[in-house]
Parts: sequence; C-alpha cells; structure tokens
Amino acid sequence: KNTTSRAVYGAEQARRGKALYSQNCSNCHMDNLQGNCPGENIRASTAYVCAPRGSSPPLVGDAFLQRWYSAGDLYSRIRWSMPADNVGGLSADDNLAILAYVLQSNGLPAGRELRDDVTAMKAMVLQEKTKNPGSAVKEPVNDLGISEAYYTEEQAARGKNYYYAACGMCHTAEPNGPNGANMPHESGLGWHWGNQWRYTVQGGKQWLETNSRIAGKPQMWDTVADLYNKIRTTQPAYAVGGLSTEEYLSIVAYLLKQNGFPAGKEELTDNLNVMRNMTMEKGFERLFNGKDLTGWGFVLGANCPPKTERGCAQTTPGSTFTVKNGILYDSGTPHGYMYPMKKFGPNFTLRAEYRYMPYPGMEDDPDFYGNSGYLLFIDKHDVWPRTLEIQGRSNQEMNINAMDGHATFTFDDELRKKVRNPAGQWNAVEIVSKGNEVWNYLNGTLLSHVSQHDFPSSGYIGVQAESGPMQYRNIRIKPE
Repeated sequence: KNTTSRAVYGAEQARRGKALYSQNCSNCHMDNLQGNCPGENIRASTAYVCAPRGSSPPLVGDAFLQRWYSAGDLYSRIRWSMPADNVGGLSADDNLAILAYVLQSNGLPAGRELRDDVTAMKAMVLQEKTKNPGSAVKEPVNDLGISEAYYTEEQAARGKNYYYAACGMCHTAEPNGPNGANMPHESGLGWHWGNQWRYTVQGGKQWLETNSRIAGKPQMWDTVADLYNKIRTTQPAYAVGGLSTEEYLSIVAYLLKQNGFPAGKEELTDNLNVMRNMTMEKGFERLFNGKDLTGWGFVLGANCPPKTERGCAQTTPGSTFTVKNGILYDSGTPHGYMYPMKKFGPNFTLRAEYRYMPYPGMEDDPDFYGNSGYLLFIDKHDVWPRTLEIQGRSNQEMNINAMDGHATFTFDDELRKKVRNPAGQWNAVEIVSKGNEVWNYLNGTLLSHVSQHDFPSSGYIGVQAESGPMQYRNIRIKPE
C-alpha cells in the first residue's frame, strides 16, 4: 500500500510564512528565493553546497526540489538549522509557515495546513520518483548467478541530491573533493573541532576499511546494514533521525555507487535482515543473497549419495533449507548439506554468521546439542562425503574432523569457551585456506589450525544439516 501523498499546506499558513520569510530568511536567500551561491553550479543533479559565509542555496526550482524527498526532510533542515543567525530560534508554527511559503513558491497546491508532525510530513513527497524499467539494466552477477548489486542508478542519483543537501556541509563522497582536518574557515565546510574545521571524504579504501574495533567484524562497514544504521540513527547532525526512510536509503545507495559497488535492477529497501547479507568487504563475493537459494546445490538423505548419481539423496532443499526475511534456516533434518555449485581452493577466505536458537526447557548452553559444520574440499557428494570438516557443533566450534582422511591440527578448547556467543546470539566464522593449511576463527579469535591434510586441493564447500536447527546470514567468500 502506498502511504505517501503530495505535500500540501494551508493558503493562510503560506501567507503568514511569506512575511516571516522576509523577516528571517531573505537576507541570505533573497526576496525572490533564488539564493546567492557564486562559484557553484546550481542546477539539477549537481553537488552544490553553498557553504561559505554570506552564500546560500536557492529555495525554488528543480535543483532545489530534487534535494528533498518530502516536506518532513525539508522541515527538519529549516526547523533545526535555520535561520543562520538564530538557529532553532523560531517556533514550530513559524517554521511550518515558512515551509508552507516555500512549498507555495515551488508551485505545490494548497490544502490542509501543515502540522508539527514530522512523521506525517515525511510521507508528503515533493516530487514523484522517476523510475527506469529494470529490464533495460544488466544485472551484475557472480559465477553462481548471485547478484552483486544492492541499488539502482536512479536511486543513487536521487541520493546524490539528498546527500549534498543534508550532509554536504561536513562530508563529501567525491574522491577528489576537498577534505582535511583543518579546512580554511572561509570555505564554510566542516564541523568545528576547536579551532579546526574537519571535512571528510566518505569514500575510498581508507574510509571503506575503517576498523570496527569489534571482534569478528573486520571493518566498520561490514555490510550495507552497518552503514544504513549508522546514517539513519546518528545523522544529520542538525536533526538526528530527521530524514525520511527514502532519503536515508537513497543516500546509502549514492555512497555505495561512489565506493565502486555496482548498480542493478532493484532498489535498496528498508529490510535490515536482507541488508545484512550485502557485504561491503571488497574482494568478497556473496554466496547467499538474503532472498533465495540461488547458486546452491543440495545433498539430503542419511547415508545417501545423490539420486543423480544412482543414490537415494534428494538434490532439492525441501524443508531442510529455507529462506525467510533475509535469514537462511537449516532445520537439521534429514542429514545432509547444501553447497555453492562451484569448487573453491586451495586458497580462499570463507566468512559467515550463524546462531542456534534455544529450545523450550533448555537451562543453559551445555544443555544444547545442536550440530552442524563446514565441509571443505568435497570431491564426491555423499552423506557423508570424504571431507575436512570444520566443526559447527555446539561446544565443539572450530574443532577439526578429518572424515575418511588425515589432518595434523591444533585446537584451543579453553579459548573457544571464552569467545563463543551463547544460543540465541550470532557468531562470526572465518575459515582461511592457503596451500595445505587451514586457519579457523570464531568471533575474530583463532581457535584451530590445520598444518597439513591429505584432502584435495580444491572442492565443494558444504554447509551441514545435522540434528539441530540453526540460522545463517552474510555467507561470503574471497577466492585467492
């Protein structure tokens, strides 16, 4: 159901707003609302800021309207960052009247008066979104047929306008734009840091790989969900949480584009679970898209080779592996595994997150017997195959099980007890294979090391279903 509507205001409200605008805003934005922004290219889809003292952006025309999705987005800017010489000094009613006058000046129709309800105003759109038929767009997919795109070009283009309207005073996403810890004060750019004015580029390797300082999370922007949550819960500085969901999503789309992530046919949507499967780790490719089981094969049935090889195992997911709201569910029955339909090895880094859910009557984690594992270097499918298993079994995580083979390894069980998260919480797994060695990490801590093994140098990687329900997300791999 479409819950948006075209922005409206009261005619009398706009009349009063015109007088208030003249008293409080016209010195900077001019009587005709055309603003004063020398040296910047003021037109639709340009990244103008109008930051230097004495300059101001226009408040009418296409270039202005494209910078705000809704009346609520614009109201947050007016209410909490204006007038420049008396920030936040006007009443809510006065700010609403000024907003009404600006809307009237841009040709929007009069109707019911605006009320001080930001949530309602965020649904009052200023311009309808333009949409390009997705059929004309080539979807970027990896070798498994899984899309590597998280947004559309149109969404990123809108996000560029929103970004420089709401964020451009303190940040830029242009790699060659101005930046620095001590910007010239006459530029008007940056947030105050004592006598320094700091202005940062939100793009490039250094920004993208900012350390998260969280065990098991290699970088701050590990997934699109991390970036989206940061922006929507802490920005913009003048009105935290003051933008519409549409603006926040579009701004994230723009930042993804500026950091080299490809566009596709589907817009980024407000689904955090799906976003948590959108890796932002460069060099990694998704094995699970958060929506379905594209790219996966299945071998399900105790003591069975696949039916396609004259065995008895099913090769479809059945009820064993299902996807719901961005999470991959593994029922644990019947025994078997799913696997990306491509061989990997000998050099790769596999990362994933998993959790077991506590069952009714369970008192503590030692009372939990859920089982799973990561089956490496599978050459011939069977339940169970010859494989180097990295244990996922509760209370044995990252231990080694060389099934029908040999491996020399170390395993620190005492350390495992300290770093594992209990049932109900997510754990991060990292498996690094190089040559004939394998290193296995849980929540960023090395727990086991295989120094040599006699399994094939490459093979399929199985995610095991064995006697216990569990959940997965953000499964990705970096072949090397």
